[in-house]
Amino acid sequence: MSKEDNENLSSLPVHLSNGRILSVEVKRSKRAKQLCLKANIFGLYVVVPIINYEADEVMRFLDIKKEWILETSEYYGKLRNECGEENLKLNTISFLGKRYNLRITKDFAASVIVSDNLDTITFHVTDRRRCKDDIKRWYLAETKKIVSERIDLIRKKYPNLPAYNRVSIKAQHSRWASCSKNGNLNFNLLLASLPVEIINYVIIHELAHLMELNHSKEFWNIVKLLDPEFQHHRKLLHKYGLLTNYVQ
Repeated sequence: MSKEDNENLSSLPVHLSNGRILSVEVKRSKRAKQLCLKANIFGLYVVVPIINYEADEVMRFLDIKKEWILETSEYYGKLRNECGEENLKLNTISFLGKRYNLRITKDFAASVIVSDNLDTITFHVTDRRRCKDDIKRWYLAETKKIVSERIDLIRKKYPNLPAYNRVSIKAQHSRWASCSKNGNLNFNLLLASLPVEIINYVIIHELAHLMELNHSKEFWNIVKLLDPEFQHHRKLLHKYGLLTNYVQ
């Protein structure tokens, strides 16, 4: 296969043990250092570093991962059925765990109107071509406000929690949140798409890392102390997380 063919490759077929042929999307990344398989409710994709990998190598990698691909595709297939196709439309948007119809309207001034009665979020934008950026900015502002409020509430309830250094809200493609060894808390700008109780769990998870920067038994004991229903919330996170719109 020529270099041009490799660069233009958009998907690869995988022959599964159940007889199905599954198409896996190919996404090239400047930051990736090795091949990596990822999945969400809309499908599976393989992240490929821009250099040093040809289609044959990617195919061999996918062949090794066949069983994982089969199990994962079946899992998300069941989840799609549970959620219903109506909830998976890309013209909808999540906010605090609820799906809203998304409307984009060109206007002289930018604003966002959330209408619970109409189940609609309307973005008034000055330039339709930049509406994706407007949605990102709205999510970032809402998540920043919610995270700040929830952290204050949790720390008032548990005043002995260690202090953190700073809080950042940003686009993250593979995680909801993280805590650095310096006590910096990072949250995904799409966190505002989740129900409040799950946002609470994500924040508690990171605050617990200020005491245990690992996932040891001691860490989970701290999480349980702060959120007795954390196992339920953790399970819900996987389901709701799949229904967010990926605007990064």
